[in-house]
Amino acid sequence: MDNINNKDKFILGIGGYYHDSSACLIKNGEVVAAAEEERFNRIKHSHGLPYQAINYCLHLAKIELKDVESVGFYWNYWLWLKKRAAYRMTNFWRAPFCSIADIVNVAYQGYLPLIELQQKLNVPRKKIKIVNHHLAHAASAFFVSPFEKAAILSLDFLGEETTTFLGLGLGNKITKVNEIKYPHSIGALYTTITEFLGFQPTEDEYKVMGLASFGKPNYYKELVRLIRYKANGKYELDTSYFNYQITGSSQNHFFSDKFIRKFGPPRKHGEKITQYHMDIAASLQKLLEEIVFYLVQYLYEKSKTKNLCIVGGVGLNCAMNGKLLRESSFKNIYVQPAANDAGCALGCCYHIYNQLLDEPRKYIMESAYLGPEYSDLHIKNELDSNKITYEYYENIEEVVANLLAKNKIIGWFQGRMEWGPRALGNRSILASPISLGMQDLVNRSIKFREEFRPFAPSVIEEDANDYFDMHSPSPFMLFLFDVKEKVKASIPAVTHIDGTARVQTVNRKTNPRYYKLLSEFKKVTGVPVLLNTSFNVKGEPIVCNVRDAVRCFYSTGLDYLAVGNYLLRKKPNND
Repeated sequence: MDNINNKDKFILGIGGYYHDSSACLIKNGEVVAAAEEERFNRIKHSHGLPYQAINYCLHLAKIELKDVESVGFYWNYWLWLKKRAAYRMTNFWRAPFCSIADIVNVAYQGYLPLIELQQKLNVPRKKIKIVNHHLAHAASAFFVSPFEKAAILSLDFLGEETTTFLGLGLGNKITKVNEIKYPHSIGALYTTITEFLGFQPTEDEYKVMGLASFGKPNYYKELVRLIRYKANGKYELDTSYFNYQITGSSQNHFFSDKFIRKFGPPRKHGEKITQYHMDIAASLQKLLEEIVFYLVQYLYEKSKTKNLCIVGGVGLNCAMNGKLLRESSFKNIYVQPAANDAGCALGCCYHIYNQLLDEPRKYIMESAYLGPEYSDLHIKNELDSNKITYEYYENIEEVVANLLAKNKIIGWFQGRMEWGPRALGNRSILASPISLGMQDLVNRSIKFREEFRPFAPSVIEEDANDYFDMHSPSPFMLFLFDVKEKVKASIPAVTHIDGTARVQTVNRKTNPRYYKLLSEFKKVTGVPVLLNTSFNVKGEPIVCNVRDAVRCFYSTGLDYLAVGNYLLRKKPNND
C-alpha cells in the first residue's frame, strides 16, 4: 500500500490455534496490535485460524497480508507428529484403538493450519515460520520484559513433546537449560484435578485456584505421592493415576480408576461443593507451588540472575506467582498479560524479530491495551442507530465515581481492549470495594457465577503499598498480595477469605482515564481502590465492541454503562 515504507518490517504471529486463538502484529519491533479471536466471534476459547483478529491487526496498521514479511505459527507440526507417533507406538498395547486415532488426529490437526494459511489466506510457504511451542511462550515473556538477562520458566499441559521448559534469556537469545517431556506435566496434573472437582478441564483451572483459599491442604501427603522429584530440575508423575496419556485428553476422563480408588468419586458438574473439594483444591495448590519452587531454585542456581520470566497457562496462577515473588530467590518476576497459548502469537513475532533476524530489542510490554477502540462519534452513531437513550458528559470520570460511591454497579467501556484474559480497566465491570455485600451482589446479579469466586482490586499505583503488602507495580493483575490488616475493613469486597487480593496497579501514563476515575473515587470516599471484574457474563468472552457492551448491560443487573463519554442508565435520573 502507498503508506508503507520499504524499510518497515511487519511480522504477524498466530497463537492458540487449538484453543485461545489469537493474532499479533509488530512493526519494526514494536507491537501494533494484538487480540484473541474469541472477542470478535464471541466463542469463548475459540480455536482455528484467527481470521478476524488478523484482519483487525492488518486494518489498524493500514497494510495487507502481502506486506507482512513473515507469519509465525506457534506449533511445530512435524515434531509433534514424530514424537506423538513414537510415544503411541511405545504404548500401543495399552490402548490400540486410541493410539491409532490419536496419530491420525495429530496428523490432520497439525497440518491443517498450514493448509489454511496457504490456501485461505494465500500466505506463501516461504513466509511461514514455524516456532516450537515453548520457544514461542518463552519469547512472549523474555523479549518484551525489562530484563537483559533472565531465567525463563514455561509451564503448560503440552507443547509438541515438552510440558515444562527451563531456559535462559540473554540479550537476543533464548537457550534451553532443561525440559520435562510428555506425559509428565504440571499442567496435566492441575487439569486432571480440575476435572475431578467437577469443573471444565483446560478452562476452569482458575476456579480451582480460587476455591483453594477456602480449604486446608489436608490431602497434600496423598497428592505428593503422585510426583517424583529427579535430579537436575526434573520431575515425573506416577502415570498410573492418570488417563490423559492413554486415551487422549478429549476422551474418557483425565484421571484413572486408581485415582478414584484413592480420592473417591469425582464431583459431578453442578453438584454441591463440599469441604472435601475445597481441601483437595488447597492441597493441589500447595503441591503446585512446591513443584514450581523446586524448578525455580534449580533455575536460579543455573542462571545466576535475580530475574525470572514465568509463562505458559500455569503462569496465570497468580497465587503461585505471588508466593514466588515473596519467597523465592528471584527478586524480579515478569509475567506478560497473555501468558496462555494466546500469548504465543506475541512470542512468534519476537522469536522471529529478535532471535532469528537478530534485530535489537526495543519494546517493553508495560501496557496490555492492544485491542480495538472506538471513537465517541462511532459510539454515538451506534447508540443513535439503535434508538438508545444516553447522556453525554465531558467529565465522565467524576460522574461515574459519584455513582460508584452510591454503590451503583457500572459497565466501563473505554479505549483499547485488553490483551489477555484479565480486564484491566477498559472492558471492566466496576463497583465500590467498600460495601461488604458487593461481592455477593455482583456474583449473583451481574456475573451469574459461583459464589466462592473473588473479585480483584484496581488501585492507584502510588497508593498500592498503603493497602497491599507489595513493593513493585502489578499492572497485569497476575500476582496475589496480602491485604494490609489496617485496611481490610475498608475494602471487604475485594479481600479474599484468606486475606489476599489479586491486585492491579493503575498507572497515570498507561491508562489516564482509569487513573482519573480512581482518583475521583478517592476524592469522594478516601479510598483509591475499585472492585474490577471482566465485562462479560459467565460463559461469554469479554466484550469487544459497543454492541457487545450494550447487550451485556441490558441482560444483567448493571445499573449504568459508561461507554466513552456517554452514560446509559436503566432507571430515571434520580440519583
